[in-house]
Amino acid sequence: MVFETLLDPVFRPLLALPPFWAIFLISFVITLAITLVYKYATDQQRMRELKGKVKSYQEKMKQARDKPDKMMKLQQEAMSFNMELMKHSFKPTLYTFIPIIIIFGWLNAHMAFYNLAPAHPFALDATFQPGIGNATLTVIPEQGVTLLSNATQQVNATHASWQLEADAGTYKATVAAGSTTAEKTILVTDERRYEPPAQKYKDNAVTQVTLSNAAVKPLDGVSLLGWRPGWLGTYIILSVLISILLRKLLKVV
Repeated sequence: MVFETLLDPVFRPLLALPPFWAIFLISFVITLAITLVYKYATDQQRMRELKGKVKSYQEKMKQARDKPDKMMKLQQEAMSFNMELMKHSFKPTLYTFIPIIIIFGWLNAHMAFYNLAPAHPFALDATFQPGIGNATLTVIPEQGVTLLSNATQQVNATHASWQLEADAGTYKATVAAGSTTAEKTILVTDERRYEPPAQKYKDNAVTQVTLSNAAVKPLDGVSLLGWRPGWLGTYIILSVLISILLRKLLKVV
């Protein structure tokens, strides 16, 4: 909550943009920051020397494939340079790891799904252990909520679904099945905020309750071998491409 309060003034204006451009700008800013930290927190001259030595040893190992003893010696020597490279790279990672995790937490709370909007129907789905029979949905407070389907539903195999519509607000939905209940928070708002759509339950006749928040797909209409990346996949793709470009422009090893 504290970090969300700090990050909201910085990142919330991006929520007014199409998801792709919001993710692009965030990817650019984060990747630029990481690249600059990496450049100035490492000895770039030594990094160049180490990478040159590693490349040289790789060439030598190609030529020594038929000489096992020589190959083993070259591998051990190359390993020492690789370990030093890793040691140099680890320092900037320490500086950037925690801030990035905090930013990712904010993104996951605002960019993974669309909000449930007021006066727009949405679904609440529940899955159950086999043989439940009937399930009943109760929403508190009732004021501002319209249940568009019967409160009591016959469970079809292990699944039941309800259609609702609500004014802006926060509600508690309780699904009762047999002698057990499961509670789920529903957030209806015009803002780009949402409760985690899916909630699982252990040792309960109700195994999961899911709201019908639509997933954000920043690369709208683009499928990569059947994969339609969400915010994190899009961020990773963009950050890799941006990192390659920035490293060349800033001459970072």
